[in-house]
Amino acid sequence: MQEEKPLRGYENLTVPAISRVLVERVVRCPFSVAHEYAEEFLRDAEREVEVRVPLRDFVHSLPGQAHEPVKLVFALHPDDTETGRGHDAMMVEWRAGTRLFPDFHGTLRLRIASVETTRLTFEGAYRPPFGAPGVVFDAVIGRRIAEATMRDLIKRIGDALEARELAFETQMRSDAAAPEAPESPGG
Repeated sequence: MQEEKPLRGYENLTVPAISRVLVERVVRCPFSVAHEYAEEFLRDAEREVEVRVPLRDFVHSLPGQAHEPVKLVFALHPDDTETGRGHDAMMVEWRAGTRLFPDFHGTLRLRIASVETTRLTFEGAYRPPFGAPGVVFDAVIGRRIAEATMRDLIKRIGDALEARELAFETQMRSDAAAPEAPESPGG
């Protein structure tokens, strides 16, 4: 059997490593409004957001967080990963402007978990910086940093959805409990 040789000129070509991460969270917010609330959160995040990495996720005695401002953008695209009623997924990308944090490309999908809850699934990919040493760093700790960062962002998105829904429910209860004003004569 003849040994395969790389094409001339392509002997040193390597494909950069891509790391993939997936995080999920179920939030107390009906699916019927969750998309709208998530879009509002991401629109606000486009103006200014920081990625945060809880340091206690790596060294339990370290308090606080490492954080870096990033430029986040999102866009809607048809989500064809589930049959049935069509809806959009949210493509999310961020760039930190530093080589220490890689560029991130991900998709946020929302699904019905129950009548009153929505499952957020955030999956993404990034290319570890610094070539081969970066791949080793990613295998040792970088992937955990990426997961912690994504968990933090999905927590903030989920908290925003729950807060908006709670505010809506509180307003509805308040409106329902308020006595109706008597109708004025002639009006």
